[in-house]
Amino acid sequence: FADTHGFCAVWTPERHFHAFGGPYPNPSVTGAAVAAVTQNIAVRAGSCVAPLHHPARIAEEWAVIDNLTNGRAGLAIASGWHPDDFILRPENTPPRNKPAMFEAIRDLRRLWRGEAVEFPRADGTMHAVVTQPRPVSKVLPVWVTTAGNPETWREAGAHGANVLTHLLGQSIDEVAGKITLYRSALREAGHDPDAFTVTLMLHTYVAETRDEARRVAREPMKDYLRSAAALIKQYAWAFPAFKRPQGVSTPFELDLGSLNAEELDGILDFAFERYFEDSGLFGTVEDCVARVEGLKRIGVDEVACLIDYGIPARQVLDGLRPLARVLERSNRVGAIPEDDFSIAAQILRHGVTHLQCTPSMARMIAMNDESRQALGRLRHLMLGGEALPGALVQELRQVTRARMTNMYGPTETTIWSTTGPAEETPGPAAIGTPIANTQAYVLDPKMQPLPVGMAGELWLGGDGVTRGYLGRDDLTADRFRPDPFRAGGRIYGTGDLVRWRADGRLDFVGRADAQVKLRGYRIELGEIEAALEGCTGVAQAVVLAREDTPGDMRLVAYLRGTITPEAARAHLAAQLPAHMIPSHVVVLDHFPLTPNRKVDRKALPAPETQVKAPRPAAAPKPVTPANTIERDIAAIWARILGVAEIGAQDSFFDLGGHSLLAVQAHREIRSTLAVDRLSITDIFRCPKLATLAARVAELRGDAPPTPANTPAPAPSPGRADARTDAMARRRAMRAARQG
Repeated sequence: FADTHGFCAVWTPERHFHAFGGPYPNPSVTGAAVAAVTQNIAVRAGSCVAPLHHPARIAEEWAVIDNLTNGRAGLAIASGWHPDDFILRPENTPPRNKPAMFEAIRDLRRLWRGEAVEFPRADGTMHAVVTQPRPVSKVLPVWVTTAGNPETWREAGAHGANVLTHLLGQSIDEVAGKITLYRSALREAGHDPDAFTVTLMLHTYVAETRDEARRVAREPMKDYLRSAAALIKQYAWAFPAFKRPQGVSTPFELDLGSLNAEELDGILDFAFERYFEDSGLFGTVEDCVARVEGLKRIGVDEVACLIDYGIPARQVLDGLRPLARVLERSNRVGAIPEDDFSIAAQILRHGVTHLQCTPSMARMIAMNDESRQALGRLRHLMLGGEALPGALVQELRQVTRARMTNMYGPTETTIWSTTGPAEETPGPAAIGTPIANTQAYVLDPKMQPLPVGMAGELWLGGDGVTRGYLGRDDLTADRFRPDPFRAGGRIYGTGDLVRWRADGRLDFVGRADAQVKLRGYRIELGEIEAALEGCTGVAQAVVLAREDTPGDMRLVAYLRGTITPEAARAHLAAQLPAHMIPSHVVVLDHFPLTPNRKVDRKALPAPETQVKAPRPAAAPKPVTPANTIERDIAAIWARILGVAEIGAQDSFFDLGGHSLLAVQAHREIRSTLAVDRLSITDIFRCPKLATLAARVAELRGDAPPTPANTPAPAPSPGRADARTDAMARRRAMRAARQG
C-alpha cells in the first residue's frame, strides 16, 4: 500500500532479548524482505544498534538491500542504551557508546564509498578490508537516532548526519529547540541545513472519528507502554506519564513494583491520553493534518508513522487509507491568486530566500496560517528596526528554519551598525558585533570606556555616522561629538544602554524591560509596572520576581502612593492576564535608593512570609470549598502541592500536580475519606476540586454536596488598548525621569 500511495519510506526497527522487541532482531533481515516486495519506497533501518554490529557487516548487508532496491537503502544508527545492547562489544558500554557510534558512522561511510578501512586483529595489528557488494547509491543516507540529548543533536549536525527522534520524554517545544541547535551545528560544520532531514517518529492511528481512533489505539498503546516500562525500569522517567517536570522535586522515587495493578493501569491510561493529545498522530484526517503542519513549522521534515504497536493487522491496514489522505493533504501546495501581492505571496511567487523586516512584520506574517508557509521557504531572515524579544525568536523558530540575524542600528548611523545571531534567551538581547567600518564604544557619563559586563551608553563611530540633524544644530552638537579614540572621526550617542560580553558581543539592556519566566510564562516586568503606574493613587511602581524560598518564585509589586493592595490587584486584573498578577503587593512610604538615587531593587523587603506558596496563575479570589469533602481534599492537595488557598474550581494539574503526585493524592484521599472505590483514573478524569469531591460523594453514597458558585470572570474590554496605553505612559515617564 505504501509503495503505491506516495509514502516515502518503510522503517524497520531493532531490539533484542525482550518481548518488547517483537520479530525485529536485525533490521537488515526485515529490510531485505521489504525490498523484495517494493518498487518505489525507501527501505531504512530505524534503528541499527551500532554496538551489536561491526561496521563492515553493516556496510555489506545494507549494500545488498541497496542493490535489491536499486538505491533505496537508508540507515538510522543508534548508540545503544540498555545493558543488552553491549553484550557483543562490551568495550562500547557507556560512556564509550556515543563516540563509538560516530566512529562506526565514519567507517561505514568510507566502506560505502569503496575505501579500504583498517580494523584491528587479535595480535594488535591492523587489517584493511573493502566490502562487497558495491552499493548502487554513491552516498548512504545516514540518520543518527537520539532520544533527546541536545549534545547528540549537535554532534549529528557536526558529522553531517540526518536525525531520527521521537516524543518519548520530550515535548514538541523541546524538539523545536533541538532542531534549531542541530541546524546551527550543520551550518558551523559547513553543511547546507536544507540538505538534511529531521525525521520524527510518532505512534499513529487515523480513523473517521476522533473517538474511534481513541478506542482502537487505547489498549494496544497501553500494553505497548506497559511492556516498554518493564523493559526500561529505572529509565521510566522517559515516559510522559512518569516524566519529572523541570525544577520539580518529587516526594518519592518511582518504583513500578510498588504500584498495584489499578494504580499502574491508571498511570498508563493517563500516559495514553497524553500521547493521544500531544505526542502522537492520532484522530481524524483533519486532526493529523493540523499536527503535521505544526511539525513542519518547527523544522520537522518527515513524520515516521509507528503503526505496529499491537493494533490488529486488519485495523492497521484500514487505518492506512485515511493516513494516505493525511499524506496527500500535507504535501499539497496551494495556488497563489494572481491578485495577491502580499509579502508572503511575493516570497512564494518569486522564490525569495532572504527577507529583511521588522520583528513586528515577521510576527504578523507568522500569525497568519496561510503566510507561515512563506517564512518556511526563507534561508535568511534579518530582523531590525525595533527590539527583538527572545520569545518572538522562539515563535519564529517554529515557523522557519531560516538563519535569523538581529540587526541593530539607528538612522543616524545609516541604518545598521551591529549584527548578530538572533537568540531565544529570555535575558538581555544580544545585538552582536559592529559591522565593517564601524566602531562601537560603551562609555560612562564622562565618556570613558567601560569594561566587560559594565553597562553604559552605546556610542557609534565610523563611515556610517551621518552629518547631523538638518536645521537642529543644538541637537546635533549634543548627540554627535568628535571621536576621542580616532583622530578626525565623529561618534553618535544612541541613548541605548549596552554592555560588552566577554566574547566581544554587545548586550542591549538599557531600553528593554526586565523579562522573567514564571510557571511556563514569559513575563515583562516593565509591562506590569506600566499598568500599575497608570492607576490612580500610584506614584511609582517596581515589580520583581523573587525566590525567597528555593524553587518558589513569585511576582511581587512594590508601590508608593495611596492605593491599597486590593485595589491595585483589581486594576491589574482588568488589564493583564492572570499569570501577570503579582502574588504580593507591598505599599511602602519610600523606596530604598542607591547612592546614585535610583531604586535599589536588591534592598526592597521580602513580602510577609507564608507557610505555603502562592496559588500559581490563579484568580485573585479563589472559590472557597463548599463542604467537608472539598475541604478535606483541599487540605490533602495543599500538603502535597505546597500551595495555599486551594479553591473549589482549581485543577490539581494547574496547581503543579503531575502523575506521580496524583498517585500520592489518590492514596491519601482513599485513606482519609474512606473511599476505597476511588480509582487513580478518577484523579485524572476529575482534576477540579469540586468535581473530584462530587465523585467521592457519589462513590460513598453520600448526598450530593452543595455545589460551589463560580463567579463570572472579571470583564476585560479593550485589554490590548489598555496595555498599549500603559506602555506609552511608561515610556513617557522614563523620558521625563531621564530629562
